[in-house]
Parts: sequence; structure tokens; C-alpha cells
Amino acid sequence: MSRYRLNVLLPWAVTITLSTSMSAHAMSMGTTHSSGSEYAQTATRAVRTMTLPGRYRVVVDTGHGLRTVLTTNVLSAAMKQEMHLRDSTVFDLSTGRIVQSNVVNPYRIQSSATFASANSLPSPSTFKTLDQAIAAATSLQEVYVINRETGSIVYSKMDNYEVSLGTGLAPYQSLQDALAAVRRAPQGSVYSTITHQALFTARYDVYVNNQFVDAYQTLQHAIQSTSATPNSEIKSVSTNQDVWDNILRYNVYQNGVLVKQFSTEQEALAYVKGLTDVSVSSIATGTVVFSNVPAYAVEVGSSTVGSYTTESAAIADAKTLPNSVVIQLSTNQIVWSNAGAFGVYRYLQLVRSFQSEQTAIAYAKTLDHVQVIETATHQVDYSNYPTSVSSPYGDTFTNVNGMVVDHWGPEITTLAPAPAFMQSGVTYVSNDYDHWYAKTASGVTYVGQWQNPYQTMNLETSSTLTAQEINAFFAAHAASNSVLQNSGAYFIEAEQAYGVNAQYLVAHAIIESAWGTSYFARARNNLFGYEAYTSNPNAAATFRSVEYDINFQAWFVRNLYLNPAGSFFNGPNLNGMNVDYATDPYWANSIARVMSMIASYSQTTGSQPLMPVQSTRPFFAYPNGARGYTSVIMNVYQAPNDTGMVQPLLGVIPKGSYFNVYGDSPGWDKVALPSGQTGFVDWNQVSLQNVVEVNGLSEGGVLDVHQSNSLSSPVIDTVTNGQYLVLLAPSAGGFSEIIDGQEKKGYVNSQYIVTIH
Repeated sequence: MSRYRLNVLLPWAVTITLSTSMSAHAMSMGTTHSSGSEYAQTATRAVRTMTLPGRYRVVVDTGHGLRTVLTTNVLSAAMKQEMHLRDSTVFDLSTGRIVQSNVVNPYRIQSSATFASANSLPSPSTFKTLDQAIAAATSLQEVYVINRETGSIVYSKMDNYEVSLGTGLAPYQSLQDALAAVRRAPQGSVYSTITHQALFTARYDVYVNNQFVDAYQTLQHAIQSTSATPNSEIKSVSTNQDVWDNILRYNVYQNGVLVKQFSTEQEALAYVKGLTDVSVSSIATGTVVFSNVPAYAVEVGSSTVGSYTTESAAIADAKTLPNSVVIQLSTNQIVWSNAGAFGVYRYLQLVRSFQSEQTAIAYAKTLDHVQVIETATHQVDYSNYPTSVSSPYGDTFTNVNGMVVDHWGPEITTLAPAPAFMQSGVTYVSNDYDHWYAKTASGVTYVGQWQNPYQTMNLETSSTLTAQEINAFFAAHAASNSVLQNSGAYFIEAEQAYGVNAQYLVAHAIIESAWGTSYFARARNNLFGYEAYTSNPNAAATFRSVEYDINFQAWFVRNLYLNPAGSFFNGPNLNGMNVDYATDPYWANSIARVMSMIASYSQTTGSQPLMPVQSTRPFFAYPNGARGYTSVIMNVYQAPNDTGMVQPLLGVIPKGSYFNVYGDSPGWDKVALPSGQTGFVDWNQVSLQNVVEVNGLSEGGVLDVHQSNSLSSPVIDTVTNGQYLVLLAPSAGGFSEIIDGQEKKGYVNSQYIVTIH
């Protein structure tokens, strides 16, 4: 069972660092280690740092390390030198690749012991394949396998490299793993434990779509590796300033289709020069900085006589043409007219005008919800508005003291301030809770458009509710056995942590859980119908507690629905959520109606500040002893690092590692680094190894924790659906040994626990 989840050849550098501070131990170990295209090589025969000229380098294996014998720009000279030297290699420094090598046995076993005796090594000590070298080295102590062509350690029984990320040193056996770890952090260095010198230091960080992806030692290599990736940015580690980017800032549209994106306005404008029907707009603001796309047309009769980019230009020409109209092309609405005795209107907006009533009515009959109105008398000559309208849920609406009041059976709810077209003493209905009709004895008349403002309010807006007010609302309206009773503090807690409006969360929980009395709410702590798909509602998730479920929902909605980078973002409001969250087209209206039950909408409601996501959030501990495993290199952050946040990086956990897991804040597991320091990792990268969940109990049921693996043994604790346990021993005789959340060790019936991955 899963948790609630959203489911190289390393080239040489040109610069070589030389030092005499090396010990005899280091000299006996060899001195050059290959790495990424910018990773410094270390040698031991001089006292200064120098840059060798030339593209091609010839190195020879002396038996104690690699020695450079020639650096040149002439490939033939390098290859000629290599032909006369045994165990030599030619490198292309521009690509970091081997051009030619005469090393027959490219792998050598080398001892790490100071002044190691040659007798301590196998004979022969060089091998044709890495597997042969490793097989010979397996039984030996303190040895390495060296690649004689590159000088790098390719196998070791020792920790040869240390990674510093500013919070201590983490050991690594292979340079590849060490480099992989440091390049996944915004800053850090790799040190050789042999030479104690830095082999790599991050000086330039690469970000793609504002997310850190890699680190480099030189700007040249950062640009080379990044330039082909759109929306990339390179920052200097020392200044945190942008030193290069290709971030896409401008869109180019032609005939309404996105055809190109550019980093600069100058590039975009140069591209569209000479093109027709194109526009250039800022990606960040949507501002159009250039356009030659017609936005308005002038029509006479049924013929278009001109197209224009601005309304003023269109009107200026239309004034010279009798019986003409100006049409806004994006809406197909008439915005100016000097013609037409008969207008065709949809929801009180002029669509077209005509000289004859017959032509106007013929056109109107091709449309829905329109009227033909005489321009001079305002008389309605034709209408296909519905003659009978009812609201989807059968409710009606009135204006009482300037507020829209919803009448639904015996239930009366004050929603929000009334629009101007709603008059006192008139009953209104709507077939979509958007377009409204006045209801009279003779039928219905369309009067205007309006939505409950809670439907369009940004759900990142702070509520004005308190936990006590929420509890009082539940006490007055929910059943006494509702799991929502006395849960007000949890909704406020989630609002403050994740920046999601508490009033919305309360209303959503009420709608999805039948006021906290549904089976899933009572048996699985699932208030929001998470994973209760129409095709298989019994797949609904089980949560550890009502508090956890409310926090999870706030995290889930903020990241996926309210965040512009979220998978289901269609606007940070109920109407936007309705697109992907619910199949009911009136779901947003239903949530908004319950929000109005809690507190009617007012100007004060909508003017509250928007709330950020907080770094400090509720944390839910696992029982002691929980362990995790990762198959990838994991970044460990000081706090949950959701999209849009930048938390300090504490370090990395190597792939293939096992580690302690202390609990989670939705989306993020709290784990321990090898150093013992704790931080947070993306829980999708963690495979829990010994954690199980209580599952399958009937509503209100409990699972006994026995002192021993027998039903007759004393019960020392009880647990309920959704609670996590640490598994100490698998099922034996129908019982599993566990530690529960109260840190009590005991035995439970194995059929009521499932593995959590």
C-alpha cells in the first residue's frame, strides 16, 4: 500500500593543482584523479599551480600515478609521443575523452598503506578488466583499484573522497558518487582523503524553471551543459547573482498559435519583423508589447470591410461608412454601431444588428438564449429565452436588505451582497447559478449575470474565523457523532501552515463527508473523499487522524490546485478547482453556499491578505525505529521544500542508503543524514521498509495490542484504522510483533495491518 503520493565519461580539466605538502603515503598512492570536465587533477612534483597550454595531453602511468609528459595543440605530435612510451594515453582536453591509449591492462591494484611493500600486492597487479581487478582485490586490505588511463579510483574498500556541503563531511568510496552528491547541492566541495585537496568546488549553480539542478566549477562548462535547456539560469555561488540565463520571457503568437518563445524582447521583435497576424507578449505579466493582429473588424451588412488592431482606429473608419458596426473579434460582440434598427442580444449584450426585423429574427433563430429588440422602441420582437427556469437544486433567491438570500426548502442562507439587477420583493432563479431570471406569474425574464463571490475568491485569502467559531458552527449544525465536532483548531492550523482558507476547508469537508458522518469519514478519517473514485469508491484512502487528513488536504490543494505550477491549476479559486476536482458542474457553487452558511460574504471577507506557505508545519511522528531506503540520491532540506520555496540544503543521502525516518509533514519525510543531522526529503523518494498501517477495521473498531502473540495475553494498548506501526517481526501464528505510536511493544492480529511503501 502506498502513502498519499503524487506519483558519463568524466572528462579532464585543463588546470592541474600541484603541491609538495603531500605525504609519502599520498605519493605512493598516485596523484591524479579523473573527474568531470572541470574537476581539478592533483599532482605532487612541484610547488605551484599552473595552467598547461594545448588541447592534447600525453600521460604515462609510472606505477605510482600518472605523469604528464607532453601537452600540445598538435594531435599528430601527441600520438607520436604516445607510440614511443609504454602505458601512455592521449587525452583531448577540450572534450575530456581518450584519443588513443596503449595501456594493455588498464586496471591496477594499489595499496593505501604507507610505504606499502610490493610483496603485499598480488602478482600481477595489473588487469585487463575491472571485474578481474576487483576479484583480486576483494580479499586484500586497504587497497584500491586504479584506472591507469585516467588515474581515478574505480574500486575501493576505503572511503577515498569526502563531500562538504557546509554542514560536515560525508564519506564516499567512489569519485563518481561523491561528484554526483555535490552536484546536486547548490554549494559544496569534493576532497580527496589521500591528498586532502579539493577536486571540485561548486562555483556556479544551474537552475531550470527556478529549481536547482546542477553545480559547476567553471562558467564555461555551466553554459556548455545548460545552453540547450530552456528556462535555465546560472548563478554565481559567491554572489547569488544571475551571470547567464536563457529564461523564456516573451511569447510570439501567429494566427492565435504560439510559435516561438524568446529570452529577450529584442529577440522576439526581431523575429516577428515582416510577419503578419503576430503578437509579442510578456510571459510574466501577459502584457502585449507588440501586435499587428486585427482585434476589431468593421462590417457593413454581412461583409467585413476592414480589420484593425485598435478599437479607436476601427471606429474612426466606421463613422465614414453608413450602416456599419465595429465588432470585437475576441468576443464577436458589437462595440459600436451606426446602423441597425433591430438588435440581436444575448444576455443583454448586443451580438449583431440588422436593418430588417425579418433578417434579425432569422439570424437569432440560429442562436440560443437571444432576443431581438427594436432599437427605437426597445420592444422585444423575438425571444428564445426559456419560458420556465429552475435552479439545479430547486432553490430560489431573493434580495433581503441588500443581500442575496438562498431559499432551499426550509433552509435559508444569506449569501452575499446583491447585484444591482436583483430587486427586493422579486424571486429569482438560475439554471446555472450564473445567469439569472426574474420569476413572475407570467413566466421568467432574464435580468443579469452574477455568481456567489466565494466561487471566485482566491482560496489563499486568510479567513476571519477562529477555532472557537468553527467549533460553535459544528455544534449547531453537525450531528453529535460527527468526526468534525471540536476540530476547529485543526482547520486553523492547516490554514496557517499551508496558506489555504480555513472557511473553504470546512465547507469542503462538510460537502464531501456529509457533515462528518459518512462511512469514510468515520472509519477512515477521510473527510474529503480522497481517492474515492466514482468507479471504485472503496479505494478511498485511510488517514491516521482527522487532524492529519485536514493538513494533508491543505497541502494537496495548495500545491496541485492553487499553485500556478500545479498539475491541476486553473485559477486559485473554486471555479478553477471545479475543472479537475469534481465532475459535478455545480460543485464550486455548493462549496460556496456552505461557506456562506458559515459566514456571509462581505467586502471585508474578500479583502483579507493572501497567505504564504510556512516552513514550520505540523509534524506527525512515526513509531520509534522506522527505517527508509532510497534508490536515488536525495537532497535533505532544513524544512519542507515545496514548489516556490527555497530551503537551506543540509546535505544528501546517497542512493542505495538505509536511514531512520522519524515521521512526516504531508509530502515530506523527516530523516537522518549519515552525520545524524535531521532534515526533510521528498517522500516520493523514500521507500518505508518496516512501517505498516492498521487497516480493515469496521467503523468504530479497535485493534488490540497484546503483550504476547496470543489472544489470551493481556491487552496493553489499542490502535485504530490509519495508525502507523513499526513492524519488528513478521506474522507468526497470525500475530506480528510491532511498536505502536505510544512506543509500546506488543503483538497484533496480522490480518489488520498492511505494508506502507
